[in-house]
This record gives sequence, C-alpha cells and structure tokens, in this order.
Amino acid sequence: MNKIIFFFLLGITSVFAQKKQLFTEYSIGKTSSADNTFITLKSSQTFGIGFGIQHNDSLNWVKQLRNPFTGVILQVANHGNTEKIGHTISLLPYIETPILFKNEKLKLLTALGVAYHTKKYDLEDNWENKAISTDFTYAFRLGLYYDVFQKSDFHTRLNVNYLHYSNGHIQWPNNGINTLALGLNITYDGFIKNTNPVNKTVTPKEIQKSKQSFFSVQSGIGEHALYRFYNYRRNVYSVDFMYGKIYNKTHKVGLGLYMRHYTNNYNYIKKGNNLVSEEYPELQKNPFLNASSLGIALNYEFLMQHFSVETELGITLFRPFFETEYRLDATLINKKTGLYENGKAEGMNYTLKRFVSGKLGMKYYLINTNKAPKNNFYVGGHIVSRLGQADYSEFTLGYIHTF
Repeated sequence: MNKIIFFFLLGITSVFAQKKQLFTEYSIGKTSSADNTFITLKSSQTFGIGFGIQHNDSLNWVKQLRNPFTGVILQVANHGNTEKIGHTISLLPYIETPILFKNEKLKLLTALGVAYHTKKYDLEDNWENKAISTDFTYAFRLGLYYDVFQKSDFHTRLNVNYLHYSNGHIQWPNNGINTLALGLNITYDGFIKNTNPVNKTVTPKEIQKSKQSFFSVQSGIGEHALYRFYNYRRNVYSVDFMYGKIYNKTHKVGLGLYMRHYTNNYNYIKKGNNLVSEEYPELQKNPFLNASSLGIALNYEFLMQHFSVETELGITLFRPFFETEYRLDATLINKKTGLYENGKAEGMNYTLKRFVSGKLGMKYYLINTNKAPKNNFYVGGHIVSRLGQADYSEFTLGYIHTF
C-alpha cells in the first residue's frame, strides 16, 4: 500500500503542472472514544503543511473535476492525551476540487495515506488505548474548505475535516481514531505563475463522450486478525470477477462476484476452538468452505490515466463463520463476574454487518487508461470493510479486457 501511495503522489503531481499552491493549517476538534473504557481526552489539535499542483489540460477527468489540485499533506495530530495516545504523524496524498459550479470558494479535499503513531496499545502498560495497536496505520481525511478572505496571492480558508486512522484489522485491537475538527488554512499560490489560464467554465459539451464494455479478473492477498484472544495476523485470499462499462474514459462502473477465504477462520474451525466446539460443531464438517465467503458487489472507479480511486459496495451471500466471528469480536467483561463473555449475534448492527461489505483503495494501471487499451494490467491496495468496520487489508493484481 505504501508503494502505491508513493507512485500515486509521484505520478499525478509531476504531469500537466500549472498553478502551484503551498499551505499551512491548524485545526482543533474532538476525538471520539473508542469504547466505554477509553482514555479521557481533551480537545484534539492538528497542524499540517501541504503542497499541490493544479491540473489544466484537455483530459476528461481534469475537465470533470474542474481543474483539481493534487499534492501531499504532512500533518501532526495530538488527540488530547499524549501520555496514552501520543501523536500521529501522517503523509497524505490528496485531491482538491470545487463543489459548486457558480462559486469557486467552496471545495472538497479528499486524502488517503499512511500514519505513524508514537503510542499504541500494550496489554500491561497501555491497555486503555484500544484505538491503535500497530505503529503504522492507514490515514483518511475528508474536508470542506471555504475561502473567506483573499489578498494578492494569499487565501484564508475555513475548513471542517473528518479524520480517521485504522490498521485495516490486521491486528487487534483496532477500534480506530475518529476526529471531527474545525480549522484555519492559509494558502499561498503566487510563487509560480500560470503560463496558461485555468479554464473554469467547462460545460458538458466539452467532455468527450465514449462508452466501452469491460471484463476483469482480480486476485488478492491480505492480512486479517480474528479477535483479542486469537490475535494472529494471517492471510486472506480473494478472487473477483467483474463486468461493466467505462464512460468517457473516466467513470468505470461494474457489477461483480467476489470470493474470499480467511486462513484465521479456517484454523479456528479446524482446531475446534471455543465457540466452534461448544455451539457450532457443524462448521467442522467442511472447514475450508465454512471459512470462506461469497458475494456480489457494485464497483465504481474514477480513472486518472495510470491511477484510479476505487470504491465498492457489496452484499455478502454466503459467510457461515460470520455469526461466530461477530460474537468473538463482541467479547466483553461481565461486570458482575469479572469474566469475559462472548457477545450475542442479534440486532440491526449484526444483520447489517452480516450482509453489507465495502472496499476503498487505489490502483495503478500499466497502460494509460486515457488511451483506452483493449488489454491492461493493474496493481492495487484496499481496505475491505463490513459496514464501515475494517475487515482486512489487501494487495491486488488484476487484468482488464475492454471491448
């Protein structure tokens, strides 16, 4: 995943460069508690600096995003308890684009990168920090920016940001850090002038219309931890088949079938541990099949030449071990007995997590997608989720044929 982020940054900030921006910002907000035993937190504070380049060319994706900025943000966050949570240092490739057609002042900034945490969970010395258990995690940021004042080449902008940190469920605990913050951003964009003015009046007629059908096959390998008392990092193997359409060489929409096999689940079933031997012995009749899942998914990619951002919403049709897995993950201490007890598989939360899956990630294509090649290969990195909660992290390799 880190290599993909690096090449993403290297590629999209080095081509078609026009206007450049340098900014610094400070924000203050609130980090939510990971659970009812989480540390008491004061206000969170985040300081960041960023550098971006505006795209100004005839490519469809640039036109449709109305000459976006792409770049990187380096930020340091204090979540309100440096003794237990420490600081978070993040490197975030980002894309910033206007939201309103008649008003350039309001923009949306989306960023996905990697974060380093100075403090993490420790069973003996820092057991209250159930948010982070690995040194490095994914970092995600979504923000609204509004230009409130401009003088010469300086812009003063207010922003509202949602920040999320998670290790993708490769190790327990992984409740994650979630922060909502209000900030002030000061941007300078006058140190390199445009050689060509940016076209801000793109109309639908200027978009080159096209439509292609595609078929793709993808294999993946990921890492996954089961729960607190079976905290082993083991592989998840996946295969995806997808068919769909590519519109205007930019919007890739597909419907697919996915199959996944969880090594952790297989070993747990095979050995007849805990809940399997006590309440679900039927799972041992076919450990391999019962440690697997099958589903259908609606997939969307935004194509930017060699790179793409991908999201997916899936419906799980078959996952026999999920009821057991959910109960293990919901294990809590009984306040009366002081003993750990498995959770219950019931309620709306259980039902939704049983059926709803998701995926978020990036891909790198071997051949420029703007050339509409008939055959192409790609690599990618994703976080796979169950209703917003990380399921596992994966690296993928795929082939796509268009016709």
